[in-house]
Formats: sequence, structure tokens, C-alpha cells
Amino acid sequence: MTKSIIMKVFYGTLMKKLKILHLTTHLNIGGITSYLFLLSKALVKEGHSVTVLASGGELCEDFRRAGIGVALFPIRTKNAAHPKLFLALPRIVQWVKKEHFDCLHAHTRVTQVLALVISQSTGLPVVTTAHGFFKPRLGRRLIGAWGDRVIAISPLVAKDLEKSHIVTVKKIRKVVNAVDSHDIEKRLAAVSSAEARKELRIPQNAVVIASVSRLVEDKGHAYLVDAVSQLAAMYPDLFLFIVGDGRQKEVLEEKIRAAGLKDKARIVPSTKDTTNIYAAIDIFVHPATHREGFGLAMAEAMIAAKPVVVTDIPATNSLVFDGKNGFVVPPKDAAALAKKIHFILENPVIARTVAEAGKAWAKETASLDRFTRETVAVYRELVK
Repeated sequence: MTKSIIMKVFYGTLMKKLKILHLTTHLNIGGITSYLFLLSKALVKEGHSVTVLASGGELCEDFRRAGIGVALFPIRTKNAAHPKLFLALPRIVQWVKKEHFDCLHAHTRVTQVLALVISQSTGLPVVTTAHGFFKPRLGRRLIGAWGDRVIAISPLVAKDLEKSHIVTVKKIRKVVNAVDSHDIEKRLAAVSSAEARKELRIPQNAVVIASVSRLVEDKGHAYLVDAVSQLAAMYPDLFLFIVGDGRQKEVLEEKIRAAGLKDKARIVPSTKDTTNIYAAIDIFVHPATHREGFGLAMAEAMIAAKPVVVTDIPATNSLVFDGKNGFVVPPKDAAALAKKIHFILENPVIARTVAEAGKAWAKETASLDRFTRETVAVYRELVK
């Protein structure tokens, strides 16, 4: 075989458009679904074929409208050994064989195990994404199901995979999460702060502090409520806007009432379109008390050029640097958080400069082009 023919074969394989099957438990609003939608849209734009296998969800039609296939099977469970998975498995395997995918990409524990079994029946390579940190429970120790390659969404997640789950370094690929900065900027340009506040029922003269995350204890919302309470007398127009769903909602609502903030704070459900939120707010706070994988909402707020306050925890403290591209405070310290918010409010020029630096940082570090390119490179390592 001549050199030119060899090169054609090599580049033909390299540039082949891929047919990828993503597996996730559901397509409701949440971090994994946002990740999947962003990645799948980018892959389709590049000419690849993408299908998501899931149990259903409120965002299925959004995926279909974006040219992403959706295959529905009854796999909604948190138990990887649930009988419904085994009952659905023969139909899933038969369907996967018929579709001739190049690669499986699993995103939850249940679908990691599912992908492992499908792979054993079809010979397809498996990529998984570690979207955060996982306890090394017995099931994970006995059946890791990490696939042929594991994408870690941050360097800290990669270290945890190696240390806590004994995943070999050869399998791990670090692909930092991304946001679609162009799309965020385009949507923000189409709405004014006044319009957004009217839509969200936020007073026009308010100084709005917002947080966007699941309402669970380790996200630290209670400390944010305490911080706002400490500042309320000094800043009568302060307004707290919390976006998210979770088991801590009632606890936080009671805390807000007890702090006398009933008319100066609101908790609203998660939404797939956060444009109005970022258009309406003045300061974004992520007061988490434990380690974080990445923080997509944080990056989105940065793209919106809002001052971002995070806690000094892994991995946010390796992404946000105090006074440089954002502001950092100790975790579980409402007084320190109040003091930092006070500094931002009293120093608008510094806050604006830091916010602009944060925007530039997020556009580069959380680049969608880089994210897509690096993910496709992982697929190509396995697709022969």
C-alpha cells in the first residue's frame, strides 16, 4: 500500500462522522441534562449523529428540535440492580444492535452499568463521564463500570477517580465543562434588566443577590440567607433570589421567614432558560460547603459579567481567584460572606473590573469549541 493510500485511510478514519449513543436516566432540568444538551447540539452541528437513551423527561422535545434523537426505555431508577433494568435490557440490546452506533457514552451510575452490559453484548466501546464525586460504595468497588475511558469534568474529579475509585490513569481523560458563551451573550442582549425583573417579579430598585443550584444542605444556602440578613439593615433594597429544587426548600423558606426576609427573598424552581435570572441580578453567590466538580451556573454568571462569589473549597478555589476573576470567602462563614458582599457593593468599579475579568476567563476556560473537540478526541481513541 502506497504512502498516499495509507494517509487517505488514516485521515478517512480520523475524520469519520460518528454515531454516538448517550445514556442517562432522565431528561428533566438538571446539570447532566444541560451537559448532554450542550454537547449533543455541538456534535450534531459538526455532522455527527447523536441519540440519547433515557426514560423520558420534560426536555425531550427540546432535544428532538435540536436534531438529537431520543429513544425512550423504562430505566428511571437509582438502583443499578433494579428488576426493571433487566426486563428492559433485551429490547435495548436488540435496538442498539440494529442502530449500529460507534460508541456508548453513559452519564449516571445506573446507565454506566447498563452500558457495561450492552457493551458485552455488542462489543461497542464505552465512555463514561464523572459529573462529580461519588462515594466508593460496595457496588462501585465490586462493579466499577467506568468504561473504556472516563471523562472527568475537572482536574479534582480526575484525582478523586484515581484515588477513591482506583480508576487507572490510562483510562481518565480531563475535559473541563463548558458553557455556550455565544448563545448566553445573544440571549442576554435580547432582554434588559428592567424587563427581566418585571418578568421575575423583582423590584426594579432592588440590589439582587442570586444563587442557582440544587437545594441541598451542602450547597450552603443557609449561610447566604444569614449573610443577607446581616446586611438587610444597611441595604434596605437588598433582595435574595434563590433558584433551584430540592429537599431543603421548606427549611430555607422557614429560615427566610425567621430572619424577617419574607418580602426580600424568593425561592423559585429550576428553569431551563436562565437568561432572565442573569439579566436581573447584581451579584451571583455560590456558597457551597463541600467540594464541587465544576459549577456551570458560576460560569454562566461570569459570561453575564456578574461579580461571582464562591467559597474556598475544591474545585472552585482552583477556578476562581479572589479579586482577580471573582471573589472567594471561607465556607460556612456567613459573616465573611456578608463582608465580601458589602465590599462589592461599596466598590462598584473594582467589582465591575473583576466581573469583566471573570467573563474573559470563562470564555476561554469553559470554551464550547475546546470542550467538543476534546470529547470527540476521546471517542476517536476507541472507535476503530
